[in-house]
Amino acid sequence: MALHSEYSSEAAPPLRQLWWTGLSCAAGGALLTFAAVLGLRGMFGLEVPVFAGTDVAVEGAATSYALCVLAGTIQGTALMHLLLAGAARPVRAFAFIGGFAVTLMAVLPLLLNGPLAARLVTAGINLAGGAAVVVLLCAVVSASMPRPSWPDGPFRPDGPFRRG
Repeated sequence: MALHSEYSSEAAPPLRQLWWTGLSCAAGGALLTFAAVLGLRGMFGLEVPVFAGTDVAVEGAATSYALCVLAGTIQGTALMHLLLAGAARPVRAFAFIGGFAVTLMAVLPLLLNGPLAARLVTAGINLAGGAAVVVLLCAVVSASMPRPSWPDGPFRPDGPFRRG
């Protein structure tokens, strides 16, 4: 019974803000990735993303990479939702897991065969996009969480050591 009352006394997690941010990041990241691949392949001739290869059309490579970004961002949002439901410190846990995943996604293109420039640009896109998603989701959830009330003690707003 104590567990139920403990959960019922907590404020509801900020799921609406989380999912709106996650869906916005997914759509924006997919569009930016699509445009970046079109620009880098079309204007500079770089084989970005490096995992697509040279025989894939520009539009196909851009679409597949954008869909991967879209799916990864929605999965990250779902992970934050799960952590909000059960973790003691969900933002810290998500930052750790997300940081590990972004590092992995930035290192993996460097291990593939292909031109060095294409591998570096693919790793840079993964690093920048993944870091942006992790930071935005953590910031929105942190800002939306209710703050605890002032503890008892001399430094509370109406205590003897207040400012002013």
